[in-house]
Amino acid sequence: FSSWWAVFGAENRRAGSFFSCAQIFASFVVFPSVGVYAALYWSTLDPRIQAYVYIYLACMLFQWVIFWAQEVFLWRHLLHQFPIEHPSPLRWLILALFSPVWHVFTTLSFFVVPTIHCLYHVTFIGELGYVCAPKGEAQKTEGEEQK
Repeated sequence: FSSWWAVFGAENRRAGSFFSCAQIFASFVVFPSVGVYAALYWSTLDPRIQAYVYIYLACMLFQWVIFWAQEVFLWRHLLHQFPIEHPSPLRWLILALFSPVWHVFTTLSFFVVPTIHCLYHVTFIGELGYVCAPKGEAQKTEGEEQK
């Protein structure tokens, strides 16, 4: 049992694991629910809980500001030397303002949904097909035969 528990613990702590996927998916349901509850019953909440909510929101705002400060530094100082098309100020503004909303959509569409799909596929289908892609000269000869 102890060896199984060690493997379980390692998988549970790994970023991108099924457990972290379930946790992130649940947070998309719980956080808005708690936010709506807090907004509706704000006056009845204990002042200490109100202070905790303010601290949490300040931390989220701080993380957001630090992230975008790092992005600006990256684009202005590191990527400036490469011939990359730089975003316009309007595009920066749109990216920064809508990033919390896009974070939810990208996390759901690129992490939660694919993880659940893989889990479904492994659990109910079980058949994993191996694709043998042509490599090198074999790919060129097949392409020439089709012409």
